[in-house]
Amino acid sequence: MFKIGEFSKMVRVSARMLRYYERNGLLCPTEVDRFTGYRMYSAAQIPLLSRIVALRDMGFGVEEIKALLPCFDDTAVMLNALERKSREIHSLIADEQSKLEKIAALRGKFAKEHINMVYEVELKSLSAERVLSLREIIPTPEEEPALWEKLSAFVGGHGIEAAVVGYSIYHDGDYKESDVDVEIAVPVPKFGTDEGNFRYKELPAIPQAATIRFSGPYEGYSEAMEKLAGWVEKNGYAFDGSIRGLAIKSYANAENPIDFLTELQVPVRKA
Repeated sequence: MFKIGEFSKMVRVSARMLRYYERNGLLCPTEVDRFTGYRMYSAAQIPLLSRIVALRDMGFGVEEIKALLPCFDDTAVMLNALERKSREIHSLIADEQSKLEKIAALRGKFAKEHINMVYEVELKSLSAERVLSLREIIPTPEEEPALWEKLSAFVGGHGIEAAVVGYSIYHDGDYKESDVDVEIAVPVPKFGTDEGNFRYKELPAIPQAATIRFSGPYEGYSEAMEKLAGWVEKNGYAFDGSIRGLAIKSYANAENPIDFLTELQVPVRKA
């Protein structure tokens, strides 16, 4: 079981939205502690939440989602529903284009055009590592690439020797849709001089980390996190720190997102 904040970070849905889904009967906690009122969620709820979020992101309202969830595995019903929503979106202005892209992605799922490959969970220790770090509050999670552009420009402008792999760490207690506290970092062989938000530091060692890799575009995060959460729960572990992502292959060393390789790392302890 996971507390609402832990579950929020895993699924990248804010605690506020989880409570909203509870009030509207879409997703209720598995348990609510009668003494503390703490809401507890299970990894088994992630697929249902993924469906809710996917339908929400395509513009379906609460009542529409309630009607579609029971027949989500009925391909004909879902394709008809997607087609109706597609016609609605085509009548809207250009800022609705993102919803059409999500519909296209879901159609691809029904057509079994899977690009991402998710590997097995591995429990391992992670050594401390010297890094050059940049930590800022960004408007939305989608603004993270701008941080990487700033860090890349700093590295190139100062002739810093740095690895092509990089870490992303989200420091907020739960998933946030705005004003997000994000840190990115690249390994370096030696420390230099700090400048502003560019800081040299040591990422601490992690005695026990549950890790999982996935290949392909970053949309594979959800499937990988579902598998990781299931493993953590099944094997009697609990989260013990912030989730961090290690971009092993990204735009820094691969031209096509199909060739990306990402590792999710989360500190754990025996529950």
